Amino acid sequence: MGPSQHVLESRPEAMPKRALARLAPPAHWGDAALHPIYLRLFVALLGSHGIDPAALLQHHRLSAAATREEDRLLPFAPLHDAIAEAIALTGRPWLGLEFGALAQPFSHGQVGFASVASGTLFEALQTLVRFAELRIRAVRFELHRGNETTELRVVEAFDLREARGFVLDACLVVVDRLLHSLSATPFASARYALPWPRPAWAGLYSQYVSAPVQFAAPALTMRFPNAALAVACLSADAEAFALAQRECQRKLEQGRPDRDLASRVRRRLLTCSGALPNAERMAYELNLSTRGLFRHLRAAGVSYQGLVDELRCEQARWSLRHSDDPIATIAERLGFADTSNFSRTFKRWTGTTPRAWRRLP
Repeated sequence: MGPSQHVLESRPEAMPKRALARLAPPAHWGDAALHPIYLRLFVALLGSHGIDPAALLQHHRLSAAATREEDRLLPFAPLHDAIAEAIALTGRPWLGLEFGALAQPFSHGQVGFASVASGTLFEALQTLVRFAELRIRAVRFELHRGNETTELRVVEAFDLREARGFVLDACLVVVDRLLHSLSATPFASARYALPWPRPAWAGLYSQYVSAPVQFAAPALTMRFPNAALAVACLSADAEAFALAQRECQRKLEQGRPDRDLASRVRRRLLTCSGALPNAERMAYELNLSTRGLFRHLRAAGVSYQGLVDELRCEQARWSLRHSDDPIATIAERLGFADTSNFSRTFKRWTGTTPRAWRRLP
């Protein structure tokens, strides 16, 4: 049995190209899905396998100019067809693993820069989850923190069809290698799982990712011990992180509905001294009902409490890094009733304690 046959057996949702050609792409496939830099990496991958990228791109309505776009995300339909054909031409259903290995942290623009400059590995994952849509919208990232472990889940935004394995394999490798570039500690205790039956070529995963991979899971998941994610990033840089994060936030607001209102709320919160206003007070100041404020912020992909927590977290990190104020003083300034409550909340925000954050390089 050849490798190209394995992909259809290992991913039952995949279908032969003849069947695919008879189906019109879903309407949402025209939506922005992927940053053009990943198309440039795809072109490089095709060339490494002796495939003429220009001919393949042209065949699937992807011009060379598309690879030179900066911030306009590309639609999924032509990308799907190009990926499906590349897998068929190479006979390598694991092509997504190779693609993921090509992507370096700087390939992800400001999202990558912010992740690399994060204080801890947990904060790097938080940054990825928060800003991933600037680079990819075919999937979304969710972070679930438990008492002992944290799970990163990659959720498909729509039916990826024949490109499913490629996209999820690439996400798996990208996240694994990003974390390894930030830490000298091996992730032997991490556990990964993929949402399809074990393929015949499953042994290749150990060449691309550092943790054991299981199969037949509900979704792509990556599970890490909380202690491992509390490790300081080798490239932690508070000022660089703040700059990159602000730029990511600016771009995020540009691409979301009701972004102006979210920006106004942020600016108002930044001007506050002392206790921050509650949602009712903020709505009154903006001449909105509380329900209207919540509705507009929800349309922008944020919540009022999320904006408040975002500001308090940023202020807490800055104070811990740039002042000698006692932790109790910082907690009181940020409106916490006591130090223990502040410490628990700060650990939920960043994955580490205020005292450990203060000791970061």
